[in-house]
Amino acid sequence: MAKKNVRVRKVPVALVTGTTKAGVWLGSIRVSGFTILVMSLTLLGVGILAPQLKILIEQRQVVADLQAEAAQKQADLTELEKQRARWDDPAYVRAQARDRLYYVMPGEISYLVINDTQVEDLKREKATAELQNTQTDWVTGLLKSFLIAGLGTPTPDQVQPVQ
Repeated sequence: MAKKNVRVRKVPVALVTGTTKAGVWLGSIRVSGFTILVMSLTLLGVGILAPQLKILIEQRQVVADLQAEAAQKQADLTELEKQRARWDDPAYVRAQARDRLYYVMPGEISYLVINDTQVEDLKREKATAELQNTQTDWVTGLLKSFLIAGLGTPTPDQVQPVQ
């Protein structure tokens, strides 16, 4: 008898058993006691170290804040030392006494001017969104001004300074 070539089609296990692909995949995972031991030790290590790491990070943040505060205080101290050094200069003390306390040196006369006049506010037109055409040609005006200034002959009154 002759053998016929029969093709056998493989049917997925999920179709035969009625489960999903994920269920088949999960069923194929083999979990040993060593795997469970390593996973439990890893979870235990994370559980123990997480609070300690949180404390470490918080302490580093506090140290960084204190260092920034110390740097700011050092900058303030440097500025105050500069001001103190300025007050050691007699000319600076004299200038401050003039400006702040209105002191004068012997023989000088001090004038205090009080500006008691009222300046009226300028009346300004409100801006509009409309475009306006101007009646002047600024390019021609600029060219005329340039030519008159360069080619014109000044009169004696224009040359002589006004006294």
